[in-house]
Amino acid sequence: MKKTTLLLLILILLTACSSKKEGAQLENTGDTNASTQNRKELSNLEEENTPSSSGGTIESETSDEDGQLYDEAKMRTVKIPSVFDQEGNFPKNLTQEEYEQLSKEKGIVRFALEDHPVRGITSQGGKATNVTNLADVLIDITESLAYQLPESAVPEAYQLFQQTRAEEFKNTPDSEYRTWNEATNLERSIMQIVLLAAPSLNDLGYLIKNDEYEHPVFPIIQEDFFNLGSPTVLVPGPQSGTDLVLFDEMMKIKTMWEEIGRFESPADHKEAFVETYNTLRSETNNLIVRVNYALTE
Repeated sequence: MKKTTLLLLILILLTACSSKKEGAQLENTGDTNASTQNRKELSNLEEENTPSSSGGTIESETSDEDGQLYDEAKMRTVKIPSVFDQEGNFPKNLTQEEYEQLSKEKGIVRFALEDHPVRGITSQGGKATNVTNLADVLIDITESLAYQLPESAVPEAYQLFQQTRAEEFKNTPDSEYRTWNEATNLERSIMQIVLLAAPSLNDLGYLIKNDEYEHPVFPIIQEDFFNLGSPTVLVPGPQSGTDLVLFDEMMKIKTMWEEIGRFESPADHKEAFVETYNTLRSETNNLIVRVNYALTE
C-alpha cells in the first residue's frame, strides 16, 4: 500500500474538528476541526470521485461471474492459526499473577498471532476467567482471521496517523509522540482497522451520495461491517489508563459497525440509513483524534 493511497484514505475519512482541550484529559477530547490545509485538501478530494476499495471509482454495472467483485470489495484480513486447541479451549491461559508479572517485565503484554494471543486470564482465587486479546490487531476467533495491515505499510500508516492532528496539536513535536513500538496493542489495532475499513466506509459514502443502494458492492460492504461488529471479533484488551477510554470508544464503534451491517432494506429507509452512516463516520473521526492525543501521553 503506497503512502499516497493511505493519505487519501485518511484525508477523505477525517473531518476532525478542533475544540478547546479541557484539563488535558483524554475523555474531554471531542470532535475537532482539521487544520486549514487538511480542509482545503479534503474539499479538493470531494470534488472528485471517492476512491473505491480497488483504487478507482465504483462502476455502475459490474459482473460477478467469478467472484472477483466480492474478493476485491472485501475488507483485507489475514488467516491465522486457530486460537483454540483440539478440545475447543484456549491452550495458553494465564493467571492474574502471571499476567501482572509479564506486564511488569514487558510493559505491554503482546503475543504474536501464531503464539495463541487470545488467552483466558483467571482472577485470583480462580473465580472468573476473562478471555482477552493480547495481540495488536482485531481477531475473529471463529473464522481465525486477523484485521492486519501489511507489514510494509505499518511505518507509513503510523506516520500518517501521527500527523493527522487536531488544531491544538499541530505544533506538537514528533518527539512527544510515542513510537509504533511504544504504542499499546489497542492503539496499534485502531490505527490498523481504521485504515483497513476506510475504503469500505468511503465506498459506502460514494454509493449513498450517488443513490446507488442497489449496487452489488453495497451488501458486500454491509457484510464486512456486520462481521466486524460481531461479538466473536475481539478488540485487544486495554493495558493503560488511556486504553480504558479508547476501549470504550471501540465498543461503541463495534456496535455501529454491526448496526450498519444488519440494516435491512437501506434503499427503503434512506434517511435513517444515512443518519446511521454519518454517525459511524463522525465517531470514527473522533476516534482518530483520540488516538492521536493518546500517543502524546
